[in-house]
Amino acid sequence: MDVGVCWSPAVLEHKLERRRGRGRSEEVWNCRRLPRGLDAAPDSNRLFVASRGRWVGFFRLVPEVPHFPDDRACPWALIFDARSWTPIVGDHPCRPVRGWTYRVPPVPLA
Repeated sequence: MDVGVCWSPAVLEHKLERRRGRGRSEEVWNCRRLPRGLDAAPDSNRLFVASRGRWVGFFRLVPEVPHFPDDRACPWALIFDARSWTPIVGDHPCRPVRGWTYRVPPVPLA
């Protein structure tokens, strides 16, 4: 299952700081609802990131998806390993999305 989000350059840079060995390696993206199909193939779940109107890369999602029912705004958390960042080669435009989208570039699993 692939899911995509749009982040500002500042948010992406903050998440990539973890990749460079500063702090913990796991990061979280909180969401209002849970994407369908995340548990279908947990080893192939990816979080694609778009920034400045282009898909720029993806992270591998951790199989666990915590639920925080007391958080009414964003009760679900998608956990990803910042060290798994994989840049996307080529030009892949992206329209802005609120929350997340299933419409991500066709990048094969590696």
